[in-house]
Amino acid sequence: MKEKIKVLCLSFWTPPAVRPQSILIGKMIPEWIKQGLEPVIITYDVCGDWGINAPVYKIPKFKINRYFNKYFLIRNFFATRYYKKLCKIAEDIVKNYKIDIIFSFSNPQASNILGAMMKEKLGAKFVAYFSDPWFDNPYKKYSWLERKNVLKLEKYVIENSDKVVFVTKEAKNLVMEKYPEFWAKKAEVISHCFNLKDYPEVSKTDSDKFIISYIGAFYKQRNPELLFKALQKIINKGPDFARKFKIKLIGAANDYAGYSTESIAKMADLYGLKDNIEIVPPVSYEESLKYMKLSDCLVVIDADMPGSPFLPSKVVDYAGSGRAILGITPTNSPTAQFLESLGCASFNYNQIYELAKYLEGLISGEIKINKEYLEQYDVRNTTAKLIKLFNEALAN
Repeated sequence: MKEKIKVLCLSFWTPPAVRPQSILIGKMIPEWIKQGLEPVIITYDVCGDWGINAPVYKIPKFKINRYFNKYFLIRNFFATRYYKKLCKIAEDIVKNYKIDIIFSFSNPQASNILGAMMKEKLGAKFVAYFSDPWFDNPYKKYSWLERKNVLKLEKYVIENSDKVVFVTKEAKNLVMEKYPEFWAKKAEVISHCFNLKDYPEVSKTDSDKFIISYIGAFYKQRNPELLFKALQKIINKGPDFARKFKIKLIGAANDYAGYSTESIAKMADLYGLKDNIEIVPPVSYEESLKYMKLSDCLVVIDADMPGSPFLPSKVVDYAGSGRAILGITPTNSPTAQFLESLGCASFNYNQIYELAKYLEGLISGEIKINKEYLEQYDVRNTTAKLIKLFNEALAN
C-alpha cells in the first residue's frame, strides 16, 4: 500500500463554477489532500481560478459549428480529434507527475472517456465515477444512432476501468446488469458527501415562524404544486395556521425551466399561500448553506419516476445542516430510503392527505436526525472509502 497516492483527477467542472459537480469536487479535493493524496486536476478553462493547493491544468470545452453539430458522423469526427488532443495533454501530465491512478469525475461523460483512453494508451490504473447513469439515464432521449454510440462509449469506459463508482446501488444495478458478471465486481457505491465545516453559525431572526425552504430551480417534472396543495388543505381546516409558517423558495424562479417569479407567485396565490411565500433569487453555494441553517424544514422534490436511480447531492447537503427534511419522491426511491434512515419522512405523489397531516404535525413539533447514520456521508468518510478503492485498484 502506497504512502502517498498521486491522482490525476479529471473533473471538468471545478470551483468557482457553480455546478453540482464543481460543488462536490470542491468538498472532496481539500479532504483528499488532508488524507494524504496528491491530486493533479484537469478542468475546463471556463471554470475560473480555483485557489486550491494542487496543480490545475485547464482545457477547452468541446465546441463545434452549430451546422455541423446536426450531423452525427461529422460531430463524431471532430469529437475524436478533440479527445486525441486531450489525451496528449493528459499523457504529459501523467509522465511529469508520475501519476499512480486516474480518477474521472463525471458529469460530463467526457472525463470518463478521456480516463478510459489514458488507461488504454498508458496502462495506468483508472477509476471511473458516474454521478448519474449514462446510457440508461431516464431523462435522456437519444436517436437510434446516438443510442448505439453512447452504449459503445459506456461499455468502453467500464471495460477499461479498474473500479467503477456509482452514487446509489440502484444506479449501479441499472448500469451494470447489462454487462458481464465479472465486470460487476469492479462496481462500488460511494454516495455524495457534506462537510460540516462549510456550514456557517447562524442565529434565526424570525423565530415566530416555522421556515420551510426549498433550494434550487423548479422544473416541469419537479415543481411545488403538491407541497402547495398540502399546505392549502391545512389552512382550509384551520385558517389561523397560515400565520405559523413561511415558505422560502431560493433560486426556484428560472425562466428557461418555465417557472418565473410571476408564475410561482401566481401558483402560490391559487392555493391561498400568497402571504406565506418569499421568492429569493439564486444564491452562491455558500449562501445556500446559510439558508439551510436558517430553516426549520428543507424540502426535496424528485420527479414522479418509479424506479428512480437518483439521489440528489442537494439532499445530502440538506442533511449536513442538521435540519428536518421533507421529501416528495417516489416510494422506495434512493431519496426516500435516505430520508427514512435519517429519521425524516417522504411522500409519493398520491399521498397528499398523508403529506398534509405530516406537515401539520411537523410545524408544531420537531424531528431528531439519526446522526449515526448521517456520519457515513461526511466527506472524511467518503474520502476514506475512495482511498481504500484506490489502494485496491493499485494492488491488482
